Amino acid sequence: SQWVDEVRNLMDHEAEVGRRHGVEWQLYFEGMAPILTDLKESMYESAPYYMLGAVVSVVLALTAVSFQSLTMGIRLLVTVAFSLAWVFGIMVVLLQDIRIPGAQGDGINFIVPIMIVPVLVGLTLDYDLFLLVRIHEYRLEGFSTQDATMAAMYRTSGIITVAGLIMLAAFSALITSELFVLRTIGILVASTCILDTFLVRAWLVPALLMIGVEWNWWPGKVPPVTRRCRVNDERGRGSSSL
Repeated sequence: SQWVDEVRNLMDHEAEVGRRHGVEWQLYFEGMAPILTDLKESMYESAPYYMLGAVVSVVLALTAVSFQSLTMGIRLLVTVAFSLAWVFGIMVVLLQDIRIPGAQGDGINFIVPIMIVPVLVGLTLDYDLFLLVRIHEYRLEGFSTQDATMAAMYRTSGIITVAGLIMLAAFSALITSELFVLRTIGILVASTCILDTFLVRAWLVPALLMIGVEWNWWPGKVPPVTRRCRVNDERGRGSSSL
């Protein structure tokens, strides 16, 4: 797009020179390059802001309704930002530094983020909410947030892992496409599945919950802690409240 801007600046300069000499002419610049440049500028002029506003408002509104919490939505947005930052960072390294087959070293195609970010946000929130809903259920049953988190992870880890692996297998087929844009999308979705299934859900979500502990449910009301979760050891000592 840099050379397109340079050509347009040159055209404006020549038109101004013509007007100073009493010659009125109109110069045209045609072809796919200026069309794609105009399309890119038009898309990125408003689309990212609309997407950001939609994600933030929907996440905060739904978490406020579902969990009666204002802090839980912020925590969800942190995990979404974490996942997006990592997968796009990995993609930039693959395209610009490692240069996987088909890459020209010029980064991600401008159409890819607009197409794939809503999918990645939905994928990240899906597994996150699956775990959080179960944690909330246990918390309402009288377990502490720590115990509810441990119990929910124990109960849901298997099914979330299987769901993530299914998504990984399904979208990995795009990596074999001859169209490099589709290959890029496949790598982004596959990376998100791996990151969210094995890192975000297993480590980041519990870590963030432990920062606020009971403040995660503010300003909603949760019952006092009346039950405890215990783990049996190998010799059968101890008991579980679940």
